[in-house]
Amino acid sequence: MDVGSEVIVIGAGPAGIAATIYLRRAGFDALLLEGGRPGGLLRYANLVENYPGFPGGIEGPRLVELFTRHLESVGGAVVKAAVNSLRTKGDGSFIASSSLGEFTAKAVIIATGTKARRIELPGLTKLEGRTVFYDLIELLVQAKSGEQIVIYGGGDAAFDQGIHLRKKGYWVTVLSRSRSRCLLLLMERALEVGVRIIEGRSIKNVKEKGEKLLLELDDSGTMLVDRILIACGREPRLEILGPSILASIGSADRPFTSIPGLYLAGDAVSGERRQVGIAIGSGISSAMAAEGYLRGGPSR
Repeated sequence: MDVGSEVIVIGAGPAGIAATIYLRRAGFDALLLEGGRPGGLLRYANLVENYPGFPGGIEGPRLVELFTRHLESVGGAVVKAAVNSLRTKGDGSFIASSSLGEFTAKAVIIATGTKARRIELPGLTKLEGRTVFYDLIELLVQAKSGEQIVIYGGGDAAFDQGIHLRKKGYWVTVLSRSRSRCLLLLMERALEVGVRIIEGRSIKNVKEKGEKLLLELDDSGTMLVDRILIACGREPRLEILGPSILASIGSADRPFTSIPGLYLAGDAVSGERRQVGIAIGSGISSAMAAEGYLRGGPSR
């Protein structure tokens, strides 16, 4: 398949969906590509409370559903295609190679989000995908209700996922290497639903013990659990970009690159400010820049 479009948006999280809605309303043939399920990290959110319009909060998956319906209302759709690489052509256009073939466009918005930051611990790598996970959805596919799960991390994501798992019937411990950095209300809610919190302890080794995991801690203590979910930060998911394109991005927090027609949006460029509202604003900002470029006017 070799499809040409005016603009390609790579990644169907809040930023990518918002960018596509804007561009389609502006009259552009915007193609939205996503290798997985739409929604990005929003699919993991137990409850979104800081997005205006929902005074009582809204579950992440439900908000994703509303975003997708909005996209469909303007004639847009999420094309399931995993983009493997992006390169430029001599005429200034772009080629996105994907699982469905190649797509070409005059402009591209990178809204690929983030990926979990891997950590190095003895015994960890060989257990990934079985009893060690970096992805909540992948863990839920394998875990059974009533299992003992440790979430290794101390930020908002760790506690939000802990609440989510506890409500599904798992016994959850949030284990943080230092003092927890989450919002106080998240910690309070975690305690209310029965999440155990351990601060200032690090995992030094991970071993299999029968069908369980033996976690060796830095104070010579141990924990015997069924599975562990790593939540030790995230980093931009930009591996589809070659060295020359990566060099054009410059410092973080820059939605524009030195390559005409190429823009970044959402968590891929927002650093630690991973909020739905920020992602949507970033997506629209990049879409407006792409619109200016495609119309031959200002692209900044």
